Amino acid sequence: MTSPVSSRRTIRTVYQPIVDLRDGALVAVEALSRGEPGPQESPQELFASARASGTLIELDEGCLQAALHGAGRSPGPVTLFVNIEAVTLSALSPRRLAELADLVAEHVRVVVEVTERDLLEKAAELVRGVQAVRDLGWGVALDDAGAEPKGLALMPFLRPDVIKLDLALVRGHTTLQAAAVVNAVRAEAERSGAVLLAEGIENEAHLERALAMGARLGQGWMFGRPGPLPSVGMSALPVAPSPADRGARPGARARTPYDLLTATSPAQRATVPLVASMTRQLERQALLLDEQTVVLANFQTAAAMTPATRRRYESLASLSALTAVTGAGMPDEPAPGVHGTALESGDPLTDQWVITVVGPHFAAALVARDVATGAGDETLRAHGRVAHSTRRLDYVLTYDRQRVLDVAGLVLERVRAVPRAVPARPPAGSSQTQRAVGVPPTVLPDLLLRAISTASNGIVIADASLPDLPLVYVNAAFLRLTGYSSDEVLGRNCRFLQGPATDPTQVQPLRRRLLAGRDVHTVLRNYRRDGSAFWNELHISPVTNAAGDITHYIGNQLDVSSRVERERRTTYQAHHDELTALPNRAHILDHLRLELRRARRSGGSVAVVVLDLDQFKQINDQFGHAAGDRALSWAARRLRSAVRAGDLLGRLGGDEFLLVLGGLPPTTSPPGSPGPAPSADETLRRVREHLHAALDRPLALTDVTVRLSASSGAALFPRDAAGVAELIAHADAAMYLDKSGG
Repeated sequence: MTSPVSSRRTIRTVYQPIVDLRDGALVAVEALSRGEPGPQESPQELFASARASGTLIELDEGCLQAALHGAGRSPGPVTLFVNIEAVTLSALSPRRLAELADLVAEHVRVVVEVTERDLLEKAAELVRGVQAVRDLGWGVALDDAGAEPKGLALMPFLRPDVIKLDLALVRGHTTLQAAAVVNAVRAEAERSGAVLLAEGIENEAHLERALAMGARLGQGWMFGRPGPLPSVGMSALPVAPSPADRGARPGARARTPYDLLTATSPAQRATVPLVASMTRQLERQALLLDEQTVVLANFQTAAAMTPATRRRYESLASLSALTAVTGAGMPDEPAPGVHGTALESGDPLTDQWVITVVGPHFAAALVARDVATGAGDETLRAHGRVAHSTRRLDYVLTYDRQRVLDVAGLVLERVRAVPRAVPARPPAGSSQTQRAVGVPPTVLPDLLLRAISTASNGIVIADASLPDLPLVYVNAAFLRLTGYSSDEVLGRNCRFLQGPATDPTQVQPLRRRLLAGRDVHTVLRNYRRDGSAFWNELHISPVTNAAGDITHYIGNQLDVSSRVERERRTTYQAHHDELTALPNRAHILDHLRLELRRARRSGGSVAVVVLDLDQFKQINDQFGHAAGDRALSWAARRLRSAVRAGDLLGRLGGDEFLLVLGGLPPTTSPPGSPGPAPSADETLRRVREHLHAALDRPLALTDVTVRLSASSGAALFPRDAAGVAELIAHADAAMYLDKSGG
């Protein structure tokens, strides 16, 4: 369908199928917008042009309107997924949404896809917009989950009915970051009943990966390219109701966090120091979580944001997806990276002390309110003249996730959008950092300073009271270790030692532990001034003052490259064949045992393929063992190139190889049975064909060119055998039958 959007743009709508991965049934379509033929035909160019001209919201509304019109022309029921930018949804008024809802035909079910990008810029407005969409009876999907991991932080507040896994998760390699995204998504789906949908499925490998991630729905070229709206054959898509639709919770409609929690839990009475220490413990816990964490707090007055508190919240903002604070007189940015909102006069939240932490696998909230102790206390308290020893608070602490989300939602709905400006860091050697260089004598007495300066290990000291933790002292051993001069390192954060091979999954937890006041012991790949890499063993400890505040960090550094390389070499040799570099017999058998345990739990099947090179002895006899070794290495490389991702090829010994294929469907399904995934027998047949084809290449040996071939045999668990030895024996017998021409 073609629709005019403005005097400058015309769009047309195409629809891509969404299928149930269990049986391949068509259950929904996604509306995709295209420009008219020309420079803006692609959606990327179309929307980029709209952003550049400031008409993105106008274009987005037009695309939504065109999609709704097109779906209404279908003669049968349609579940329609429509994209809408987060900025557009947060800008649409309830009245405008209602006007768009009037365009929806009775037989069309609408699911609005909110893209994960830019979710955090206007978090409160977006949450309100999503609620307005739900009030219309529309479903909500979170699009591109994983494209920007921090965007997942709002997932618990949006409560999507469908979570769409970004195509990079389906097509990419397994990484710790990808695993963190999948774990967070699976946890949310388990709690809320949301359905997982995998995008970008184009082949069987993508399909296998999507199923392994828990996806129930799928879309991609494997199931159909964008085109006209299918007129028939669409089944109903069962989308679970959101948690808000499953019945009201006690206190869920309360006006303040304190009212909400005390509706079901009695408050405890405590002094300010105790409540403050409990609050700091929750802040410290947030520092140890991942980048998908949201920290929302309310201060009774902006005066409570002391310099020490601002430093803590700056650290929280640097490590979390969103850190926002509200309070009477609160500035827009009370600390770098922190969203601030001044509460309106008379807001009941100004009387409450609130801290909430929400991560994918952790949630906590503490809410407190002053206990009235006499006339005039409120005036004294506003001026900070009520002593901690006489001030009392009633508080409630909860780790119940849904109650925490309810509390956090009451704070979040008050947060205004604030442009996030990245504070400029002063360069090394600037006046700001120069003031940091030099350790006070009270921190390092002269004798201790002389002892550290002569130590054989590299020792550094960083100032915890300044942004970016600049180095204020380095000893001679550190300078020898790294090749830098003191002028080049003082005033800089120690991360300048990091480089391309430094593992970010080790660095981020290290920083979190430091800011949380924990000791750190790790080994990192670091770089010297000349660019050479070395393995750096780090011991870092916080130094606190009498009040318990962290003032400095002391780091002890040691070059352990020889030890690490020796350990890696020993580990590699213990698990790999020296000649072919394939996993050795012990490694491949351990892997097979692991796959069998997984299959017993899941009900799936496992296949093994034994391959033996044909007439290999003749190569050794004719051309010598050196030529035979080259032939074995060549065969190993060729066979490995034909192995699917996730399967493991190893050398059993001699000229015999073993391939283990895990995660196959149950063998109880008869060959050729309907379903989106191939049967175990079909997969096994294709893999064996690829292995034999991989060897069908000429191999140059000295003065002659030869061709290798192999005989193979296969066995399937649990159909053919139940144990490791029995499976291999069954496959071995089949291989000899193949070799003999049987």
